[in-house]
Amino acid sequence: MGSIVMRLEKQKATELRKKGLSYAQIGKILNVSKSTLSYWLSGIVLSKDAQDILDKRSYKKSTEALIKRNKNQTKLAAERANKIRIAAKKEFRSLIKRPLFLSGISLYWAEGYKKGAAGSRWKSVDFANSDPEMIVIMMKFFLEECDIPLEKVRAQLIAHENVEIRSAVNYWARITKIHKNRFIKTCISDKRKRISKRKNSNLTHGTLHIRINDVSFFFKIIGWIDGLKEYFEGP
Repeated sequence: MGSIVMRLEKQKATELRKKGLSYAQIGKILNVSKSTLSYWLSGIVLSKDAQDILDKRSYKKSTEALIKRNKNQTKLAAERANKIRIAAKKEFRSLIKRPLFLSGISLYWAEGYKKGAAGSRWKSVDFANSDPEMIVIMMKFFLEECDIPLEKVRAQLIAHENVEIRSAVNYWARITKIHKNRFIKTCISDKRKRISKRKNSNLTHGTLHIRINDVSFFFKIIGWIDGLKEYFEGP
């Protein structure tokens, strides 16, 4: 009797497999283990239609799993970023009496990239200016106050049509001590932008971006800025 039942189950499993059902689906219907189904059905050659059904289901499941994993990773990343930001905000008051620290945070608040904290996907430290003295202060801030290794710092020149690229890169490399091989490809400012030629002509060395690709450090800076805002808002 048992062998008859087994033959019927195997026959039913074969029919379901040829219709494009997965081992998991067949096992659920017949209450048979995957190992048993693998033994029964391993020699079956599926039609193109049945194989297409299996492939589409497999693709859908893998896509759903990837989306779920990405959502979980995004949530965890947001939680980590928030913890870093909160800790940096609390830390601010213990650092405010350091002139270089206060200068660096104030300048970054004014001229640095912050949109990553407001939802933008790019989350990297980026400070831009054409004033060499300001660039020097920010380099000291990053290297001396924040203990960022020089080799982690990159630079990019934004140049107008009047700027001699090689000379400008050499100029900023000398000022920042960032080696020229750490410079990102120079970006030429769009001629269609409505900026007067007179204004452009004053930027003989273009504008320099100091970039540090470190998400944790980015949110630490944002937290310090939060602390700066809170400090001057008063109790």
